[in-house]
Amino acid sequence: MDIKSLNRTVLVSASVLYSANVILSISLYTLLSLVSLPVSNVDLKALLLSVPLISGVFNALILAMLTMGLKFAEYYGIGKSVLALIIYSGYWVAFRPPIDVVVFIVSIMALCVIQIGVLYLFSRVQKELFG
Repeated sequence: MDIKSLNRTVLVSASVLYSANVILSISLYTLLSLVSLPVSNVDLKALLLSVPLISGVFNALILAMLTMGLKFAEYYGIGKSVLALIIYSGYWVAFRPPIDVVVFIVSIMALCVIQIGVLYLFSRVQKELFG
């Protein structure tokens, strides 16, 4: 496989992963709005509820940046995925959510790990292509 077809393959796989992550993040937001979090502070509850929505928006922005070929987009994606891993791990440890929420959290965390690997490969391919 030559480097240009590898670049296209990695870009398509990153696009599919980010699209799936957007869908899962928005679905988690919807699920969290239906399931009550064990937090009595209204402002903190609203902040915790908005995290998956903000994550979905950032995933969509990074997907657009990768598609447009903006410089350093893959590094923003890696940073966002690491931050999402930390935040969702905190959700899991701090709140002990029900099993349906845990399924979404684990799915999003698994996608983030895969995204880190794909974006690392994408950055290597970009460096090989453009020096």
